[in-house]
Amino acid sequence: MFIALMLATMYTVLILLAQQMLETAAQDAGRLLLIGSAQTIKQSNGTYGLTAADFKNAICNGASGTDSSGNPITIPVLLPPMLSCSKLTVNVTTAATYNVASTAAPTFTYNSSGVLTSTGTGYNYQSGGSGQSRIIVLQLSYLWPTGAGPLGVNLINQPNGNRLLTATSVFTTENFSCNSAGQTSC
Repeated sequence: MFIALMLATMYTVLILLAQQMLETAAQDAGRLLLIGSAQTIKQSNGTYGLTAADFKNAICNGASGTDSSGNPITIPVLLPPMLSCSKLTVNVTTAATYNVASTAAPTFTYNSSGVLTSTGTGYNYQSGGSGQSRIIVLQLSYLWPTGAGPLGVNLINQPNGNRLLTATSVFTTENFSCNSAGQTSC
């Protein structure tokens, strides 16, 4: 009985540890949007700002480029090695006021085989001109593979034996300007 209780505790602690790691990644990724780095970085391929795929890749693998002054920017890997990028979903939206900001967990859609087909999420932070005082809602969602634990502990809440972990960060951006005359939206 004691061993089963210890296993159930460890099972729960692993999920809480993964949740905390996701919270830390959301906080760090939010900082990229807060100060305008994600919106204004000039990447090595010459494009300005991070697209949805670029932003997720920066969270998972890091990124580098230059800021609006031409200074080098290096974004470190934000997702801990214990979490896999293939199970991560990134959702970025803007809100007009804090009263209407949606922080509800995204709804995932699965096909009849239990394969994820839609995340119901998006990546929308852009508007023309300066990025000052924009309310941004950043959500990182992760499908943590889990199963029924000892003593009947069952923390599955998604198909295929997964538990949905969600970390949300809501903030108002600082003042920043687009990177150059060639970048009309940031």
